[in-house]
Amino acid sequence: MKSFHSLALACLALCVTFCVAPATPAAAQEKQQDNKIVLGFSASTAFSNAFVAANEGIFRKHGLEVEMKLVPNSSTTPAALIAGSLQVATPTAPITLQAIEQGLDLVVLAGGSFYTKGIEDVAIMVRPDSPIKTAKDFEGKRVATAGLNAFLHVLFRKWMAENGGDYKKVIFTETPFAQQLDVLRSGQVDGILAVQPFLARALETNIGRVVAYYIAALEGETLAGWYVATRQWVDANPKLAAAFAASIQEATEAAEKDKSIIRKANLAYIPFPAEVQAKFPDARYRAVVPREAVEKWNAIALEQAMLKKPVDPAKILWKP
Repeated sequence: MKSFHSLALACLALCVTFCVAPATPAAAQEKQQDNKIVLGFSASTAFSNAFVAANEGIFRKHGLEVEMKLVPNSSTTPAALIAGSLQVATPTAPITLQAIEQGLDLVVLAGGSFYTKGIEDVAIMVRPDSPIKTAKDFEGKRVATAGLNAFLHVLFRKWMAENGGDYKKVIFTETPFAQQLDVLRSGQVDGILAVQPFLARALETNIGRVVAYYIAALEGETLAGWYVATRQWVDANPKLAAAFAASIQEATEAAEKDKSIIRKANLAYIPFPAEVQAKFPDARYRAVVPREAVEKWNAIALEQAMLKKPVDPAKILWKP
């Protein structure tokens, strides 16, 4: 678990990276005099309802000017929110809950996609000739993940624990998605936590074999993404916050009626060509985050000693 000291260092780094001019967090969080929101997002279909809101003019319809800013590493976004260089961001649930426990006052404005049975775009993959077939078989093996203690890593550990494996006996290495097929093929690791389009490429080129679509295999719904702001910004700008939440709701409803607008929006905000994105399975979205989604993530984080105590859903789920 990252310490508060490391979070503070990240905050300092983000100030240098994102802030146009020096500003104290207090000054950055003052009430805005316009309708501008900078949304820091990850290039993932988990946030396609925001892409739809931007691409289809829904944010503008609700009186918002939203600047879409691609953030390569979502773990940096809580610090950027505190610094005021972002007003809304998409940190993963584990990152958000840890940041709150470490003292950052964050709230969830709206939800992105969720996983359930049949949504098979994340897998644990091994080489085609690997003897690994079960969760327990990964004990003593090396597995590559794009981010340690991040979304994919945490849920893989959850899957192992639920299927008779001890994830504490796995050696996890941090490897960017673009390099994972190479380290799997070369034998540097025994498995990779693969996402699209790399998952499809591994299957097409016979580099990898799927052991399990492990997130889809978990019971019930698992929230994949949400939109977060600081409580200070929301309290100072309740109309902007409400307009943002309403935009995500409208975009989600529009996407449910017409899947083509999701694909069109994804092409605008996810840096992969159309023929690659055509392989992405349709995601499902939940604009209003239910209490149960927070409780599930609390339980997972507590099981893995990522939190000392659960975060109160009523405290972090903002309501206009």
